[in-house]
Amino acid sequence: MNSKRFVLGIVSIVGGLIVAIWVLAWILPEAYYMSVEYGVWMQQKDYTQSHHEGRPILLLGDSRMKIDVNPQNLGRDAYSLALAGSTPIEAYYSLQRYLKNNDTPSAVIIGYAPTHLMHMENYTNRGMYFHYYDLETTDEINANILRLGGKDYRAEALQHEYRLPIIYLKGILHSIGKGNVEINKKSYQDAVSLSGGMILNGTIAADKEVIPEETKDAGFVVIPILDYYLRATIELCQQNDIPVSIIQLPMSEYGVSRLKQAGYYGEYQQYMWELHDQYGIPVETDISVYEHDEFADGSHLNAEGTQRFTNYLQQKLKNR
Repeated sequence: MNSKRFVLGIVSIVGGLIVAIWVLAWILPEAYYMSVEYGVWMQQKDYTQSHHEGRPILLLGDSRMKIDVNPQNLGRDAYSLALAGSTPIEAYYSLQRYLKNNDTPSAVIIGYAPTHLMHMENYTNRGMYFHYYDLETTDEINANILRLGGKDYRAEALQHEYRLPIIYLKGILHSIGKGNVEINKKSYQDAVSLSGGMILNGTIAADKEVIPEETKDAGFVVIPILDYYLRATIELCQQNDIPVSIIQLPMSEYGVSRLKQAGYYGEYQQYMWELHDQYGIPVETDISVYEHDEFADGSHLNAEGTQRFTNYLQQKLKNR
């Protein structure tokens, strides 16, 4: 009898904690228990859902695009819709959302680290986790993934949509007593003040190689769903008469050398040429090599490197 009461007591306590966590996920501000990238993602979501005057150059891509290009120094009212850790899935729906609320931009420039055409873990742990999409959109994405032979994300989408403890338990427990509201508020405001961009200061240690994420893979093979949404983004631009181009973000000499030796570099170039040939748009196929002291870490430029690359891109736009 005592054993049964003990078991029931444990079950009641655990069940009560689960319910409490689920309630907290709904009543606490999301910025409190979401990770520190949340503020930037929400700033972009808010920006694309509101109206803005003018026809800027829009930058689409991941953290390399967000950090390596300073939109405020690019000119022509450039604005960065790049998101750290994102894929072409986010780019497509960000642009679609922007076009519903604004005039067409004067141009769209796309730039991704090759690794973000091969991996899509952040679709769930950032896109879904931060509620960047509504359920109708995740249903559409899921249908496209299944059509292309991918896994079914419907259950995960529902778990995120209804803030189940299996998803948000860790974040809420880690936030108890401190929370991330102020950090996320600051990152939100920083994104506003930098026209969607982000600056990294500092330099990677002189005794460390600048090793990009791509060196972890044996070769380049684009995931079908990411290929689909990259092409869909290009087509969305062309359907709205928006000039669109693809650029390559800089890497270190070590990184480019490793990718060439592995055959990765050539496979990636071939994919870029396919996009150029099919859509007839400007596509860079060579990855620029930057100096060691121009990197803040293995993948991103520091302020000096960003200024150099932004100057290069600015000159390229003037010559068009």
